[in-house]
Amino acid sequence: MNNIFGEITKFITFGESHGLLIGVIIDNFFSNYYILEKKIQKFLNLRKPFTSLFSTQRKEKDKIKIFTGIFNNITTGSPLLMIIKNHDNISNDYNNIVNNFRPGHADFTYFKKYKIRDHRGGGRSSARETACRVAAGAIFKEILYNKGIIIRSFIKKIGILKINFTYWNSILNRFFTNIVQISNIKNYINNIKNSSNSISAVIITVVNGVKFGLGDPIYKKLNAELSNMIFSINAVKSIKFGINFSRKNSFQIKDEIEKFGFLSNNNGGLLGGVSNGQPIVVTIKFKPTSSTSKSIKTINNNFINVINKTYGRHDPCVGLRAIPVIESMISIVIFNKIIKQKIYD
Repeated sequence: MNNIFGEITKFITFGESHGLLIGVIIDNFFSNYYILEKKIQKFLNLRKPFTSLFSTQRKEKDKIKIFTGIFNNITTGSPLLMIIKNHDNISNDYNNIVNNFRPGHADFTYFKKYKIRDHRGGGRSSARETACRVAAGAIFKEILYNKGIIIRSFIKKIGILKINFTYWNSILNRFFTNIVQISNIKNYINNIKNSSNSISAVIITVVNGVKFGLGDPIYKKLNAELSNMIFSINAVKSIKFGINFSRKNSFQIKDEIEKFGFLSNNNGGLLGGVSNGQPIVVTIKFKPTSSTSKSIKTINNNFINVINKTYGRHDPCVGLRAIPVIESMISIVIFNKIIKQKIYD
């Protein structure tokens, strides 16, 4: 498996959903940078399970601990090793799928490729792994924030329910909607959950403060690098930069330019794979969570037809906890592009 990502500062994540621990190593990170575990923890808590009735009821503490690469809260320049212990992994929930493949999951493809698979919650393919990315991303999101680059996201759609956001909370760094619509969202998700089903989500992320010139055409375009990292997130099925071009003509999508700047941002802050100084706007679509408690047709390891039911604790809408994961991956890509641009300059 390829578990390493990052152009200059590199990352390797490790661990499985039902193993003893998960973690991340950050290599080629500069020295003399002040890091506090509690700041990382604050960002990690946004992704943590069991934070609402609409997330998996797996009660993980997601407590982060930095083991190497730091002295008196200051980085030394050596690799940073961060570990999160697993506490509430009930592997017996998955005993009935030891030999059965869950439709919609990586069970079948992993078994065919590696001739072995960890059936306990999906093993390495579990979204549990994204906690490692969030722990690393917290560091880089703060670095970018101190440089005036602000990454913010909001959920635009849950299933068929469109969400109209009305205000921005600068303290919590999140968009919020009105009380009436929150009640509608709760009722909608509860109905989905009670029917042993799950739903999709659409998230929009806006990156403000990115300057001109990030990205390298032709094969290292910024949108290509961002897409690569975002698509590595579990359940992501679609990415779009800028507006929906499907029903637009050329005159409607061009961003006219005057001496003081662009008159619109239809292309989402990118031209030719290079940042143009405008906000980068990304729309990401998540598929419904594959695991539900309904009985469904599948096959087993011997390729015999069976009826299978998946137990365990799963999110009725996986997109609800995806925002910190998205923002982490974007932070890591943009950080690397800034360092690369400085080297180029």
